[in-house]
Amino acid sequence: MTGPVPRVRAWPQIPGVTRGLGRDRPPTEPTGYEGLNRALNGGWPISAVSQIIASSSGLGISLLTPALARMTAAGRHVALVAPPFVPYAPALRDEGVVLTRLAWIDPKDRIDALWSTEQLLRSGLFGGVALWIPALAAPIVRRLQVAADTGKAIAFLMHGEAAEADSTPAVRLDVQPSHEGLRITVERCRGARGGDTVVAPFRFAA
Repeated sequence: MTGPVPRVRAWPQIPGVTRGLGRDRPPTEPTGYEGLNRALNGGWPISAVSQIIASSSGLGISLLTPALARMTAAGRHVALVAPPFVPYAPALRDEGVVLTRLAWIDPKDRIDALWSTEQLLRSGLFGGVALWIPALAAPIVRRLQVAADTGKAIAFLMHGEAAEADSTPAVRLDVQPSHEGLRITVERCRGARGGDTVVAPFRFAA
C-alpha cells in the first residue's frame, strides 16, 4: 500500500535575505599571465595585499608590469616605492605603461617608505602601489591592508626573503628564474588552494 506523494514545499522567502550558492568573487586585476590568473582566481585581488618574494628585484617588476600597464591605460595612477633600481622609462613605456601616471618614490628611510605607501594606498587615486622592503611584521602588513581596502587599491609588497607567516595578505608568491622564464609558486591565495606552480615568460629586465 502506498501513501500520498509528499508535497515539496518551496524554500521560504525571508525579507532582506537572498539565496545563493556562495559568495561573489572579489574583484581582481588581470596579471597579464593566463596561467597565473587561473591560479589566483582571476588575477591580483583589489583592496588587498599581495606579497611577492623574489631574490632578484628585476623578477618582481617583470611580474607587475602588465598590470601596471592596464591600470595606467585605464586612467589610474600607480606608484613604485623604494625600488632597488632607477625605473627605466623607455622599457616601461614599451610595455604599455603610461609614464605620466607612474610615480617613482625615493624615500629617505624605511619609516618614510612605509608612510608614503600607506598614504598612496589610502588616497583613492592609485590603482596599485608597489613597495620594495624587507619582510614586515604582521601588524604593519595589516595596517597596509586597511589602507589598500580604504583606497580600493592593490598593495604589492616586494620582499627579497621569505615573509613572516601571516593570514593578512590575500596572495603570497615565490618567484624564481628558470630556463623558461619566471617560475611562480603560489604559496597562498585567499579562496583557492596554494601550492600551484606557474611558468610565465620573462617580459621585463630591470
